[in-house]
Amino acid sequence: MIDVDSGEQVNALYKLYKIKGGKKEEKFHTTDIMRALKFHKWYVARYKEGLYMEILPEKTVYNWKEKKLEKNFL
Repeated sequence: MIDVDSGEQVNALYKLYKIKGGKKEEKFHTTDIMRALKFHKWYVARYKEGLYMEILPEKTVYNWKEKKLEKNFL
């Protein structure tokens, strides 16, 4: 995924959810968009229902207690 502000490549986590009765049930997650799309295509062909995709970019967070940088998907 390319960041709009800086124009650099940013890792992202792609999560696919099934929503039923107002609750989200996670079915699949990966950092590769092509694997996520292939899983979605397979799931739709098999179960005849779509999934909700959530894209979480990777953020760098400074942990001041341990004094180190951590990369998290927020």
